[in-house]
Amino acid sequence: MDKVLLRKFAKRIKELRIEKGFTQDDLSFKTGIARSTLGNIETAKNDVVFSKVKKLADAFDMTLAEFLNF
Repeated sequence: MDKVLLRKFAKRIKELRIEKGFTQDDLSFKTGIARSTLGNIETAKNDVVFSKVKKLADAFDMTLAEFLNF
């Protein structure tokens, strides 16, 4: 994944998390993704595998299309 896209994705996740009133711990619990991993995703330090993208979309109660619309 290129850095520009990764930063846009990271921003999208953080904005949605804050909009929903979730902490990183809340989102970690809902997705089963470690809080430290979520932190790295939100700061664009980690590339994201598709299975985690799906878990994140589900946690925000969004379709993949809605979630990836950024």
